[in-house]
Amino acid sequence: MYRETIRDRAIVSIFTSEDQVPLAKILVVDDEKVICDAIARQLHDVGYFVEAVYSGPDAIEKISTETYDVAIIDIRMPKVNGFGVLRKLQEHSPGTKVIMMTAYADIRSAVDSITLGAVDIISKPVDIDEVIMTISRSLNK
Repeated sequence: MYRETIRDRAIVSIFTSEDQVPLAKILVVDDEKVICDAIARQLHDVGYFVEAVYSGPDAIEKISTETYDVAIIDIRMPKVNGFGVLRKLQEHSPGTKVIMMTAYADIRSAVDSITLGAVDIISKPVDIDEVIMTISRSLNK
């Protein structure tokens, strides 16, 4: 089941299946709605409970009230970038495994991501099989 809700000014897409127990609760954060929703739908299809948000401020709002097993966060976003979201997530939910995502893979981004507490970094365009393997590895750490 897919439903989109509007809370204040934040749009949150929630992908759930009422017939199964989810493998894990995942937050996907990307300002590119098409990419964000595509990742969320594909993760939902393999059994994850997924919430998708489309900005750093909306992600910070979500993580202040919810906990997640894994967060997949795009690095480059307007207003609050992925590193800002990662810092807030570490404050509110230090047990959440964070996977950073970028279309501009470089060594500096990778080092900064790991230094700030991310467990991995993946490149865009994403390969959903790589994303699933990265989630699985992070949950088993």
